[in-house]
Amino acid sequence: MAKYSDIKGFTVQTVSSDPAASLQAGGSWASGGSLNSARYQVAGDGTQTAAYAVMGTDGTIRAYQEHYNGSSWTETTDANTARRNAGTFGTTTSSLIYGGQTPSVTNITESWNGSAWTEVSDLNQQRTGLSSTGAGVSNTSGLMASGYVVPPFSSGTEIWDGSSWTEVNNVNTARETHSISGIATAAIMAGGSTPGNTAKAESWDGTNWTEVSDMNTARNSLMGTGLYTSALVFGGSTGAQTEFWDGTSWTEIADLSTGRERGARAGSSTAALAAGGYTTTQVAVTEEFTAATTLQKITEGQLYFNSTTNTFKETIKDVPGATWASGGALNTARYGGSGFGTGADSGIVAGSNEPAPAGNFVEQYNGSSWTEITEINTGRIISASGFGSVTAGLIMGGVTQPGGSNTGATESWNGSAWTELNDLNEARASYASSSSSPYTSGFIAGGSGSPAPAETETWDGTSWTETGDLNTGRIGLAGAGVSSTSGLAFGGVPNRAINESWDGSSWTEVGDLNTGREYLNGTGIQTSALAFAGRTSPPQSFKALNESWDGSSWTEVADFSTTRFQGMSGGVASSVFYAGGEAPGVSSATEEFVVNLANKTITAS
Repeated sequence: MAKYSDIKGFTVQTVSSDPAASLQAGGSWASGGSLNSARYQVAGDGTQTAAYAVMGTDGTIRAYQEHYNGSSWTETTDANTARRNAGTFGTTTSSLIYGGQTPSVTNITESWNGSAWTEVSDLNQQRTGLSSTGAGVSNTSGLMASGYVVPPFSSGTEIWDGSSWTEVNNVNTARETHSISGIATAAIMAGGSTPGNTAKAESWDGTNWTEVSDMNTARNSLMGTGLYTSALVFGGSTGAQTEFWDGTSWTEIADLSTGRERGARAGSSTAALAAGGYTTTQVAVTEEFTAATTLQKITEGQLYFNSTTNTFKETIKDVPGATWASGGALNTARYGGSGFGTGADSGIVAGSNEPAPAGNFVEQYNGSSWTEITEINTGRIISASGFGSVTAGLIMGGVTQPGGSNTGATESWNGSAWTELNDLNEARASYASSSSSPYTSGFIAGGSGSPAPAETETWDGTSWTETGDLNTGRIGLAGAGVSSTSGLAFGGVPNRAINESWDGSSWTEVGDLNTGREYLNGTGIQTSALAFAGRTSPPQSFKALNESWDGSSWTEVADFSTTRFQGMSGGVASSVFYAGGEAPGVSSATEEFVVNLANKTITAS
């Protein structure tokens, strides 16, 4: 007998806008009234409906000041000293400007009382590159930090108390053309040039600066506004990107309509303003950001009907829409090590082929930088994954030097030290393994050895057990899996596209890779995996390819920025890091692949 629910179907929620991660993520930019004088390297602050833009350059350094009322700009009293790249904080009735270039670098400070500018006590250090670098709500209290001096960069921080500047604790990473927003006792700093674009961010607690999660896009000459727990950065040297800081992490949200750099900023994380700036010339364009007024939280698996666009949608992890982004560089460039971890922001690499002989170096990643930690007991070249997390992991096998002998040595990591455990039954390197499993359960298959190329071993947390062989023995392959009973093994020498699925006792050939290759990397589970990097030969050709497995077939998705092979990786199919490798030449670069939730339209096919 048919059930009523089968006949009736099921309810699909109707909403007027797509679910989002935050009010800011549901927001958008709209055009506002243009400045009277197009310029860049301009300073500004205030609110979205009561903002000011002061000084800057249009080829000539200006002292101009304009005030915004939410729809149009009005010219008001000029500053006393024309400058560009000065810093500022405050409101249209009470603000401060400081530093900049006249064109020489200066420490001049001026205070605004709503009708006139008055020169007050100078900064302790002359500096420029400050046009979006002030935290404060009036001319009586605020913060500025870093900037460009002669010689290049300052790490100095100064606090304004209404009458003078006081030097306090330095920033961790000196920079210029960055953003700072917040108040004198609680601020967020992001981006800038060190020189070279940086994504680094730091939080100020009134006493010290602390490094926090990096932005998604490294850039300089950006604009920023908001509080230390809720801020926006937008524009800059890379274009129109906007990112929202929720106090923990950065999320990319709606882009500016006009990508520009070195403009004036104002407002909050829910109602922001960008005015002026530089595209290929100075512009007068103003844009206003408004966050959503209501929020339906985005959740994976949501099915809904958007009544505004008249479409059915589903919220999924958008693998095709994900990209690789630059991360922090290794301290020691290397290839041929082992990697493991839980995501793009948490992992360990151990061992290496550089510097020779085989290294015992270990580094830990926090999503922005690598730290050297306790070395492994047996230095080796592994060219394969380990498994586990930064507090409980496992590496096994490899090749020791000198002599190039395979080893079966297995070591576990407890977050502070490495301990030697039972060896592999067959010493080997360059094998496939489970990649994201807990360190108490996993498998390895194939690899260099005699006769290791087809052999599989499973790990139960104490010892290794030989089980069913691969159908096609090979070395230089990669794997994915979360336990000793479920996983994949793919690729291998010579230029293999073969993919095999593991059920705990036997291997079954399933859908091949689109591009056969060797010494590649992999991560994920049996139904959702990634295969990335590697090489083909002869002739030797390094690859930037990344393929995604959905349980039945592979699809090419976003490639690396740099071709390479024999790097080290860790994570899951939706969040993974790849570090080092041969590019050609030994690399220290790290790239991160993160798959975010996306609302995708359901279409009939």
